[in-house]
Amino acid sequence: MMKLRKEFKHLDENQSIIEALHSNVTVTSGHKAILTCTFGHSNLDLSLSSSHQLIWIRQNYASNNADSLLAHNQDLLISDSRLNVQRTDVEYTLTITDVQTDDEGIYTCEVNTQPPQKALIHLYVQGK
Repeated sequence: MMKLRKEFKHLDENQSIIEALHSNVTVTSGHKAILTCTFGHSNLDLSLSSSHQLIWIRQNYASNNADSLLAHNQDLLISDSRLNVQRTDVEYTLTITDVQTDDEGIYTCEVNTQPPQKALIHLYVQGK
């Protein structure tokens, strides 16, 4: 992982502070999907007490540009008992149990740096 600056105000455009653990995740319908974004913690403080906010956004393949805000930090913003979100000092994870084909899409984790930084994860769901 690249060395990261403590100063957020002047991040280089190509300097990533958050990235997807796996940019493509494929699961079988009915199983569990674990989507994880990671961030460095030795030179960058995105810890639980940090003032920086993290969010999960979902774009459905079937609905063009229909983004849904799923979670803010550790709080789910939609009522779907299959979803669970966890934030640690090094990871931000969205878990979907009993994955269905309509869960397929692009999931984005974003941190509110200036400019905002994002990591994309493509979730693919196969039939049983």
